[in-house]
Amino acid sequence: MSQVQSKKKNAAFKSKWVWAILGLFATIFVVNYGFISVALNTNPGLVTEEYYKYGLQQNKIGKQYRKQEARGWQVQLNFNPDWAINQAQLIQLVVTDQYSQTISGGQAELTAYRPSDAKADVAISLVETAETGIYEAQLSLPIQGVWDMNVLFRKGEEKHMLNQRIVIQGKGKAEPSMLEKVVQFIVPE
Repeated sequence: MSQVQSKKKNAAFKSKWVWAILGLFATIFVVNYGFISVALNTNPGLVTEEYYKYGLQQNKIGKQYRKQEARGWQVQLNFNPDWAINQAQLIQLVVTDQYSQTISGGQAELTAYRPSDAKADVAISLVETAETGIYEAQLSLPIQGVWDMNVLFRKGEEKHMLNQRIVIQGKGKAEPSMLEKVVQFIVPE
């Protein structure tokens, strides 16, 4: 009698349908493990880790933009559109008042944010040149693609913010993106 019960218990594992269902679950487990691994090891795409605090400051930022508009300053960011990857490029900031007179004696900082990779962000100070109202610095960007250029200019108590999105087509050898690395890992050339 025990031998008959033993045969009935093992009969299920002799069926190809049971093995097919177990194989399906194993495949689902492996695929989900792969997705979770990629999700944990890739960039979340956040520009700032303090997004909640930034969101709370939106009213203050809006007030600053209205103040800037009323003041009438013109701030222009100039650079060579044929950007070379990993080579220093000249960034020039021209600041004029509402009467088109250059503003001298200010402090300018530029932060180049990479929206999809915070590790590539670069911050530099721009220095006023011999020409008044013109601030310059050399900037090297390691990756081609979309960049947010955020300029903070200060003259005494007056502040001016400029945000400009640019796309660097780039020349030269660039570091492959995370997606390209994953694809190369899965399907080597």
